[in-house]
Amino acid sequence: MKALKQFFWFLMLLAMFAAAAAGGYAVYLERQDRAEIDKLRAEVAGFDPRFEKFKGAVGDLTKGFTSLVMEEADLTRAGWQPIGKGFYLVDVNVDRAPQDKGVRVHGKIINATAVLHEALVFKLRIGKSATTINLARAAPGAALPFEVTLPDVAAADAKRAFIELESSTISFAATTTGRSSGREAFDPDKILRGGN
Repeated sequence: MKALKQFFWFLMLLAMFAAAAAGGYAVYLERQDRAEIDKLRAEVAGFDPRFEKFKGAVGDLTKGFTSLVMEEADLTRAGWQPIGKGFYLVDVNVDRAPQDKGVRVHGKIINATAVLHEALVFKLRIGKSATTINLARAAPGAALPFEVTLPDVAAADAKRAFIELESSTISFAATTTGRSSGREAFDPDKILRGGN
């Protein structure tokens, strides 16, 4: 019995050492976790000012990207301005509309592509006000005059405009001089809508 008692106390002593070792290991892991958390907090605190700079840069990029994709035109500047899809805006001018009802925008659109466009529809937008520019035919290299009125726009706000080609019918050059009356011009919008 004495041997059994000694064995029991020996097991108790081993269990206490195991518990102490497990507790020590748990404390070690907690300290390690706290050190990692403090390191991450310092990293996040250092990231916050850079994140604010990043948000500012993305905001600036968004404005620039929108004007690049949507081809924002400066209505106060002379010279050629790209408006996308191979077209340029030139000789643009903004006047007050008659009887102070908005602004009148006039200028020329140049077809810089190598194809003939017919039934062109451009959208011109200043702020929330928009109108369409309809042109019957634009031969390659042709400068086509236009004039539109935007009634809800103040003259002071008419500095920049978004202009984009919404639709047109493209006629590719033929190898013959005569035009076949049986064929109609290629219309990509018609194909996209499901027609042939």
